[in-house]
Amino acid sequence: MNNHNPMHVPVLLEAVVRNALPENGKIFADCTFGLGGHTKAILEEYPQITKVFAVDRDAEILNYSIDKNPDPRIARFQAKASELPEVLEHTGCKGADGILLDLGVSSYQLDSSERGFSFMRSGPLDMRMDKRDKITAENIVNTYEKSELEHIFFEYGEEKFARRITDAIIRKRAEKTITTTEDLAKIICDAVPAANKSKKHIHPATRVFQALRIEVNNELGEIEDFLAVALDCLNPGGHLSIISFHSLEDRLIKNFMQKFAKGCDCPPNFPVCVCGKKPTLEVLTKKAIFADEDEIAVNPRSRSARLRCCKKILTVNHEKA
Repeated sequence: MNNHNPMHVPVLLEAVVRNALPENGKIFADCTFGLGGHTKAILEEYPQITKVFAVDRDAEILNYSIDKNPDPRIARFQAKASELPEVLEHTGCKGADGILLDLGVSSYQLDSSERGFSFMRSGPLDMRMDKRDKITAENIVNTYEKSELEHIFFEYGEEKFARRITDAIIRKRAEKTITTTEDLAKIICDAVPAANKSKKHIHPATRVFQALRIEVNNELGEIEDFLAVALDCLNPGGHLSIISFHSLEDRLIKNFMQKFAKGCDCPPNFPVCVCGKKPTLEVLTKKAIFADEDEIAVNPRSRSARLRCCKKILTVNHEKA
């Protein structure tokens, strides 16, 4: 049964709205639109906005969002965030004054049992953001080599029991194909030592499910692809805001912003710059912005969220990320 949560709460909303675009900005692109919670608040704060490009890989959530956010200024596109240049070109738009990327999974997706994102609901092991993609979590769990699974769980999920969990999966799939979120969650719970379960404030399956979702949707690769085109999609003075939930995601974003805020990449021992590269952005958030305790109490999913924002300051060509 499909039980959608109508009260999806966008994370770090106040900070996102504050940094979304310059005061006179008129074109906004939400590249992970979801149900449009962030965009709705941004439209209220910046009434001069004339156009919103609502981009999302998930066709189902885009269609569902129409009733939730029917503002005529919103144009919806099923596409990856990294395909924003094609979206802008298709509409004849040269650039956006503000771009937002929220790398979290929406409540709509988590609460849809048939999407397979949550271990709290029994459903097929799917986890695809875009149902046109071929690889599912079931494919990965049942066909990947032991070393590949262990790597995914350890690197993407930061799961210290990656080897134990992988061994348990290998044993179970030899008996029968693992097809449901419920089956996988039980395998994980049985593999994690009992003493550890009582100490952790998160469900034992949390990290493995996160890791599988990242692998299914090539999320880290997609971030890199997006960062490679993001500045070209911004008008001069435009703002880029990115919410991440994983240390690997945040590292990519932080390094990107530092690189283009610095400009010069000459060796430290060079007395003067010889590369000629100039800064192309200004970092607006010197440190990542985290949810406070009040927000976490209302929306526990915001606990691991962090926001980084920057502003495009030059129009010259820049090296790709």
